[in-house]
Amino acid sequence: MHPTTEDHGLRASSDHAAVPAPSAAGHAEQMQGPITRRWTRARLVEPSGAGYVFLGASSGPWRVPPALPSTRRRFLLGMMRATALELRRHPQVERADVFRGLLRPPGTRSVPGQRAASTAFDVVLLVQTRHPDGAAALAATAGLTELVRELEAAGASTLAFPASDVRRLGDVDHDRPGVFLLNYFTADDVETNLNAWSHTAGWFQDQTRLDNSTVLRPLDPAGGAGGFSVVNHCRWDRLRDVLPALVLRPSFRTFVLRTFAEHRIAPHPVLYRLEHSTNLHLSSAGPGTAARAGDRGS
Repeated sequence: MHPTTEDHGLRASSDHAAVPAPSAAGHAEQMQGPITRRWTRARLVEPSGAGYVFLGASSGPWRVPPALPSTRRRFLLGMMRATALELRRHPQVERADVFRGLLRPPGTRSVPGQRAASTAFDVVLLVQTRHPDGAAALAATAGLTELVRELEAAGASTLAFPASDVRRLGDVDHDRPGVFLLNYFTADDVETNLNAWSHTAGWFQDQTRLDNSTVLRPLDPAGGAGGFSVVNHCRWDRLRDVLPALVLRPSFRTFVLRTFAEHRIAPHPVLYRLEHSTNLHLSSAGPGTAARAGDRGS
């Protein structure tokens, strides 16, 4: 990936300004030059124009990185799978998929003065609609509002909001097991968040061979999105495709996390397994089938 000197509105630290861009051979692990000379902006494709409804539920405290076994989580997953099957009949719904929390990876940060809901969502229902207006209408339907009430009655804390697809690297494949990221961001300004994301996504393309991602922007950030500016969603085949880069590559800290910090952006990443797929019907073989299939080769 070739370095670029475009600015795109992102600040570069003053101590970088006089340093020339590194060579292609040495750029991977050195934080030299302005941030925009380290990796090119992500290679984007046009947003799909689809709408989304996000519904996250927390079965309880998530105190260690792995999601430990939980009877309540299994119960919540069953409720979400049942609703996902019902939603297939809705005329606006393209698909409805359920995800089970796997791991809170390195990279969570906070920014003073920013507040957001807890991201301990270990159960997620993600519904794709034909367009954003359909997502807004679906989020207000009796079926989803009743599911929220049932989840909360079972002891879960929840967050639900409609969103649109505003940035895209490529389609996120929900028809194969794998490792799925939902990265919940807070920021002072959404456009700054999106610009910074477009640079850091270039790092993930280069360092983890990422070829898919969708950035979801809440339709009404001030009206119930938990304080999150955007949520990034993407997929890798195996945990080893992404986790070593986050743990072992210094540039994850010196470039990715530093870029976010310099622009007052707080990432809150969570990795998931696919629990129910609209097209694969993975849940028909019993809870955890998708997770077991995805664990092979991890």
